[in-house]
Amino acid sequence: MSIDFLRDGKSFKIDGLLLRLNEFADVEVCGWSNFTIIENITKEIALRELTEIKSAFLEILKGSPELQILIHDKATIYKLFFDDYGKGSVGMCYEKDGVLTWGLSLK
Repeated sequence: MSIDFLRDGKSFKIDGLLLRLNEFADVEVCGWSNFTIIENITKEIALRELTEIKSAFLEILKGSPELQILIHDKATIYKLFFDDYGKGSVGMCYEKDGVLTWGLSLK
């Protein structure tokens, strides 16, 4: 995997995740909910999907020593979005350093 996009300040998609370095040089790992109706998403579901994002990223890391080296001294932020099909993506929650922050009020 070439990570030149990250080094150049651009994002790229791999295995359904969007990877990018933000303005603070944190690694952002973004994924989207599998649900199509936002009202059907609970906090429990969102947490499960966020865990799946983290697991998928760890699998990517296993296969990329180059990416491991690039991010070894950076914080990783995991983000879960809901895609509102043509109207944009809504940030549901994110986790940085084990701290979970909700972007939406879910049941």
